[in-house]
Amino acid sequence: MHRLFHNATVHAMNPATGWTPQGQWHSHDMPHPDAILTSEDRIVAVGEYRALRDMAPLGTERTDLGGTYVLPGMGDGHIHSAMYSRSLIEPDMRGCVNLEEALAVLRPYVEQARTDPSITWIFGGQWNINAWTGPERPDRHVLDWVAPDVPVALSSLDLHTLWLNSRALTELGLDRTVKDPDGGEFERDEHGELTGVLKEAAAIPIRDGLMQSDVSGSIDSYLPLGQRELLQRGITSIHDIDGVDCLHAYRKLHDRGELDIRVHKILRQEQIEDFIRRGIRTHSGDEWISMGPLKLFADGALGSHTCHMSEAWPGTQDHGMAVMEPEELEHWIHRAASAGIAAAVHAIGDQAATEALDAIEANQAISRAFGLRHRIEHAQYVKRTDVPRFRELEVTASLQPMHCTTDIPLNGFLEDRDLVAYGWNSLRRAGAELVFGSDAPVEDPNPFHGIHAAITRTRDGSPEGGWQPHEIISRPEAVSHYTHSVARASYEENQKGCLAPGMLADFVCVDRDIFAVDAEAVRDTVVEATVVGSQIRYQRED
Repeated sequence: MHRLFHNATVHAMNPATGWTPQGQWHSHDMPHPDAILTSEDRIVAVGEYRALRDMAPLGTERTDLGGTYVLPGMGDGHIHSAMYSRSLIEPDMRGCVNLEEALAVLRPYVEQARTDPSITWIFGGQWNINAWTGPERPDRHVLDWVAPDVPVALSSLDLHTLWLNSRALTELGLDRTVKDPDGGEFERDEHGELTGVLKEAAAIPIRDGLMQSDVSGSIDSYLPLGQRELLQRGITSIHDIDGVDCLHAYRKLHDRGELDIRVHKILRQEQIEDFIRRGIRTHSGDEWISMGPLKLFADGALGSHTCHMSEAWPGTQDHGMAVMEPEELEHWIHRAASAGIAAAVHAIGDQAATEALDAIEANQAISRAFGLRHRIEHAQYVKRTDVPRFRELEVTASLQPMHCTTDIPLNGFLEDRDLVAYGWNSLRRAGAELVFGSDAPVEDPNPFHGIHAAITRTRDGSPEGGWQPHEIISRPEAVSHYTHSVARASYEENQKGCLAPGMLADFVCVDRDIFAVDAEAVRDTVVEATVVGSQIRYQRED
């Protein structure tokens, strides 16, 4: 079936018609097209309405886009979509500035659990200890005061720390005899008793195990909620970080004809041997669900002070946490690459980035033989000598612009160090491939919030001129890293990422020209409609 979408200003972002992935416009006086002709799920032509109307076959369905501005469908290059979907129905403590406010958010959920026997655990959190103004710190005793009878497991904002009450510790069989795993910590008080705070490799496997168990509820019930929210934000493709249960849930949605976004599924370490046995490689799949790289952890997080730094944190002897030793990291990259699976290495601290690049370099021959595109996730702090290595080793920097603006208060701890911090422009100028995402539920997945962060490096107008403004990038560059770059990182740059003949008909209609309005207005962009595969999957109601 043919469809003709018209009455719009179309930013095709097509290299063949004046745009490059580096964000340079060859012709500023070239008029923008105002229509898109599609057949089934593909674009036939992008151009002037009258010309497309004349070439369209009899019976073509016409859709008036109401004078909106059209962009290629937005992608999110790093999202925990199951966790994000759950967060929509869980206690959310992101706005809390002290312990009392956090407990106030929790109380209604505890009351509901007391009267609803189907609620056997309470999850959620997104608490941010760095935003708390008082001296209080999370521990099991304060949770016990509010929730003595139901297990509670609350993730920190950065998802690297877990806060449990005593009932949860008991249900999990955890007590003072438990040993700290490599790259993790069960926090203890002065008597050696567990405080209920778990960090990194002590927290993440337990969190993921709970999320994939029956006590977390049915992922099939809440994943569609997240899909709806993503479509409302103009997102048509995601690179998902969550577990194998999320993959199964997306496949069930696809089988029922209810999958409306395209999913590039990043693999977890516990799944890799099974995928290797089954011969699954990076980029296997179809245009709806494809397999991605293997997620590995080199360090922790900035907010938890567990990211691995080459110099100790100010006033301490603590360099953060190496979740994997260099030899182990190199081993897992080799294991995956030998089977045609790329790696996506979480590295926030500069030492973690160095070790990730070293491990990738040690596996260059096998990686190039398979045409693998390895990634480093976050790359928030990078040594200046490591910046050119991204291009040399063909490593994609997977970045989240809103982390920069959220973390501005934290960055003061490390600002005096000679490091590239959230170095979008430095990496770009060195020839590195960049891809942008949100890390939701850590940040809102709204790509226009991310674009705003990338072009201003401010939050609520501060600091004036932007934090480290030399790292600001242009609007075309920022948009390209949510469109073309997301497609390239999933080996699909010939399928999506721009609006051109033969490409998938995925696009978003917005209420303003984000290339022309004031920079602050970009953040407030409203999505009027989201089209995936030539079908309107979301339309804003008046």
